[in-house]
Amino acid sequence: MSPKNIIEEFFDPKMLSILKLFLFDEEGQFYLREISKKARVPVATTFRIIKKLKDMGVIEETVIKKTKLYSLSHNKNTKMLSELLEEKKTVIEEFIEYVSKLEGVEMIVRHGEESKDKTNIIVIGSNIDARVVKEKVGDIKKNYNFNIIELVLDPVQFNQMSSMGLFPGKKVILWEALR
Repeated sequence: MSPKNIIEEFFDPKMLSILKLFLFDEEGQFYLREISKKARVPVATTFRIIKKLKDMGVIEETVIKKTKLYSLSHNKNTKMLSELLEEKKTVIEEFIEYVSKLEGVEMIVRHGEESKDKTNIIVIGSNIDARVVKEKVGDIKKNYNFNIIELVLDPVQFNQMSSMGLFPGKKVILWEALR
């Protein structure tokens, strides 16, 4: 179990949902019903949690006429909480985020099993600049010492090679363009 998961086990899921809303939008100001809706927590529970977070110095309250706005306090405790609960991207997520934005990419598929330091990825689409994909693979190898064995194919090539049995084993669609 990763450290983040074990830390989250100590928090009430509803409090964690509200806390993350503030931590991941540090400059945001929210009113009670907005917090309740975004965090998917009942209003009464949200009110109770906000009061507790306010008493702990995590949340600040600003009153404008009859409206109360809540925002994240900026102090060492909230900085620590932010670091503990930070959601870090995996190497594969970083690769997918980058490659999925390239022109012509229709699908990204993992082929075979992923290990702790290597995976096979097929990038499928039309007129994809394979050099850009290869550069990203090189960056990931250099920065994270993680090997991505990439193959860039157009959809017809992928279908032909699949039907020939050249990709036996497990295939997982990691990303697919909306049609």
